[in-house]
Amino acid sequence: MKKLFFTLIVVVLSVISASAQKIYLEKVIINKDNCTITRKSDGKTFKLYGDVEIVNDYSSADFCVKLVDSYCFADVCIQMVNYSNTRCCEFQKVNSFGDVKIKIVDAYSFADICVKLVDSFPGISRP
Repeated sequence: MKKLFFTLIVVVLSVISASAQKIYLEKVIINKDNCTITRKSDGKTFKLYGDVEIVNDYSSADFCVKLVDSYCFADVCIQMVNYSNTRCCEFQKVNSFGDVKIKIVDAYSFADICVKLVDSFPGISRP
């Protein structure tokens, strides 16, 4: 009986641990372990680091981003850097051929993800 009880606890904790590594938002899924973001609409996955291109139209954007001032409203804290990077949540702005293309939006209702720009300690804000 004790062995069955401990086995159940291990299984439950494993499920909780595995699900805690992914954050399910309305339009995207953020994977903390892989530092990736996946669009729910088509399942396409992008790195949460590298080169970012800011575009003006919705049709060419991979994601619509709402910039926020408060950590409370941020899904991700991003640091803009001056070099191409593979560290989670660090991006270099480029004019073309970005790893991910974003459209900056003003309304939360149009945003796929909310981002706070930081000078240090970038990362995924959601627990």
